[in-house]
Amino acid sequence: MIVPALIGSLPRPVSLAKKIEQYSIGRLGEEDLEKAYLEHTRRAFIKLREAGIQVITDGLYRWDDIFNPFIRFIEGIEVNGLFKFYENNFFYRSPIVRGELSLRENPLPEWLNQALAIKEEVYPGATLKAVLPGPVTLAYHSLNEYYKNLDELSEAYAGVIEEAIKELPVELVEIQEPALAAELSRATREKSDEVSKETAKTLIERLSKVKKLWVVTYFGTPQVLPNNVILNVDLVSGSVPEKYSGELGLGIVDARETRMERRDRLEDKLRPYLRKHSRIYVTPNTLLDFLPESVAWRKLKLLGKLGGE
Repeated sequence: MIVPALIGSLPRPVSLAKKIEQYSIGRLGEEDLEKAYLEHTRRAFIKLREAGIQVITDGLYRWDDIFNPFIRFIEGIEVNGLFKFYENNFFYRSPIVRGELSLRENPLPEWLNQALAIKEEVYPGATLKAVLPGPVTLAYHSLNEYYKNLDELSEAYAGVIEEAIKELPVELVEIQEPALAAELSRATREKSDEVSKETAKTLIERLSKVKKLWVVTYFGTPQVLPNNVILNVDLVSGSVPEKYSGELGLGIVDARETRMERRDRLEDKLRPYLRKHSRIYVTPNTLLDFLPESVAWRKLKLLGKLGGE
């Protein structure tokens, strides 16, 4: 069985971007901005229903990148500096770790409850998952001025994430972990420090005991294979490790290329996995922010047509 699914974010609509800009310069009130977020979430859920995407996120319209605003809710972090997100023309604000990490506030449950209410109204058949950055990717993309090494930093991040996901009103949590497959970010590339594979595996499996995890990797083949999770693998720039036998998501359409894939070729690509797995999830290979909005939705519609076989 093939289940079409969304990972991470949707491209932010121009109409919403204008509202956020108006808010930032004081020409729009917080209440009106909140209405804009909810209205665009509603539109997104309707379009996801029409596209046949069965497992969804809220589109992350409130997020500027996979780290912000979450890192702003963590004690011990300052946010500063723009860094390139891998080799993409996409930048994120880096967490600078200057003290012991702890969760200062957690607005995610409220945001998700709002999204759940909209989903029940317009797309009750879908499964909504939460999205957070994973501890390993957070560690690699931080400027660490407090913890002894990246192993310790990733453990501290895992503690914060564990606290955050306990309160979430959903059963399924996606953690963005490109660092399990991709090279280091520019923020830490000059350093020799790294998160050990054993630490990465242990931390993710620990989090999976709190909530069911969907671990999203991209920009390469995952080097860490945690148990008892759904592992999302980028089939465009990586592959599924031969020894992996757990639940599987396949990033099969290229979210960094505007050219549309052919449906028949995608179906051919999926057949070997269907022989090994009774259920596979099909997704974009990475965040859809890299595409124009119209192209992103065309790719999602293509994914939806693969479903149900």
